[in-house]
This record gives sequence, C-alpha cells and structure tokens, in this order.
Amino acid sequence: MMRLLMRVLLSRYTIGLISLLICIPMAITLTEIPKSLWSKPDIHEEMDIVTGIGIIMIGWGVVLEERRTLREIFGLLGTNDEAWQTIVDHVCHNYGVGQLAIGLMAEICIELIKIPNTIIYTGEVDDYLVAAGLFFVGVGALLLVRHVLVMLFFLPRSVPATH
Repeated sequence: MMRLLMRVLLSRYTIGLISLLICIPMAITLTEIPKSLWSKPDIHEEMDIVTGIGIIMIGWGVVLEERRTLREIFGLLGTNDEAWQTIVDHVCHNYGVGQLAIGLMAEICIELIKIPNTIIYTGEVDDYLVAAGLFFVGVGALLLVRHVLVMLFFLPRSVPATH
C-alpha cells in the first residue's frame, strides 16, 4: 500500500501539480508585497512572507532533488519503466537544485536585515533587500512554471550524458 502511495506521490503528474500549487502563493506574494513595500515604515510582515515562501522553495527543491532517493527508500527502483523514471529523476534533480539555490538567495536577503545593524548596517536599504528577496521569489516562480510545463507536457525522452 505504501509503495503504491509513494509511486503516485512521486509521479510526474503529482509533482507537476504540486509545483503548480506552490506557484499560487508565489504569484500572490509577487503581486501583494510591492504594493506596500516602500509605503510604510514597518516591513516585518513583508519579511515574514518572503521568508515563508523562501522556505517553501527550499523544502520543495530538496524534495525534487531527492526524488530518486525517495524512490529507493520506498523500493521503487528497478521497475520495468526504470529508464523513464531515471529521466524524471534527472529533470526533478535539476529543477530542485534551482529551487533550492534561488530559495536560499531569497532567504539570505531577508536574513541580512535581521542581523543587528552593529554587525551589518542595512538601515536604509531594508526595503531594497526585501525587493531583492522578492526578485528571487519571482525567478523561482518562473523556474517552477517551467518545471510544471516540462513535467506535464515536455518531458525529454532521454537524459543528457554527464561528465
């Protein structure tokens, strides 16, 4: 029963759907935060939102990156469609690394603000750092949309050779 559940959860369609669902709060973030960013002195809520989205990006990136390991843990390696699953693993790994790295960049922007000004002075650039974090959320959203399209419609038929 667990193997069947994991096979469904790790399928390209489920992964594509989850990626699409994650794009929704990212898109809302990209439309809502710019409205209030430079208009008020307190940006804690904006920082919290970018941090939350960054953590989601990092977490989903790790899951994507480790799809093959998850298949191994649940005994899903060596099936008769292993060549196809290897292609899906490869694509997920690449997009997962992208989400992880971009999510970390969004987090770095916010964490720079949280460091006391006696260590790193960001007093006049806090809004710009939130905007930079938001930029990384936007890049991550674009990458995730592309991942959705690849997973649902344009999955390659072979994996490029790696050196």
